[in-house]
Amino acid sequence: MEVTALCIQIFMNVFVLLSTQACLSYTVQKPYFPIISPDRLQFFEYESVFVNCGGDKDMNAWRVMRKLYQISPQNVSEACSNTAPSCTIHNTFERHSGEYWCENDEGKRSHAVNISVTAGPVILNISAQPVKEGSDVTLRCINKNTERTHISDFYKDDVHLTTYYKTDMTLFMVSKFDEGLYKCSISHQGESPESWLTVVESTEEEGCYIFLVFNITFLCTFDT
Repeated sequence: MEVTALCIQIFMNVFVLLSTQACLSYTVQKPYFPIISPDRLQFFEYESVFVNCGGDKDMNAWRVMRKLYQISPQNVSEACSNTAPSCTIHNTFERHSGEYWCENDEGKRSHAVNISVTAGPVILNISAQPVKEGSDVTLRCINKNTERTHISDFYKDDVHLTTYYKTDMTLFMVSKFDEGLYKCSISHQGESPESWLTVVESTEEEGCYIFLVFNITFLCTFDT
């Protein structure tokens, strides 16, 4: 009986080793959205913004591109920082507002995000990354001049949603219906820019499922 148990254990070890080795060859994912840090789409002037196309060595072929809203009448696309896979903008100004995305030499490109920089006193803290269906999303109306709680009005697609006697509004279990342009305002202070909230389907992450079909014969000999 002891010999038979040993044979089964060897079989299981061989299977796990082969499965792990196959998973290590998984293809590197291309950038889906550029990574914005801090993770929001709206900024006050003089803040710093970091845009990144990925930290992996295989992502070096990707570079940050942008189309600034105020650059010219033609709105020409330009590289944010030569051919670098990341770009840091120190002391942002309204002229840095625009569309940012990742692109490689083959012309492949990621989805774009729209960054807004305002000289005004109010911004809406809204995530730069897409949110999954079924998750809760909190939007925050920020006053540059004070951290005190204030009355905030929230809007979606230019339609007034609600008035909150605090700075936050939470959208519970979001769906594609919640996708759209959001902004907020504070009485006697001003209004934030508009930013697009992207909602994506909630799917399970792909795993490495390896189905191996093989014949292994163990010859177990023992003394009678």
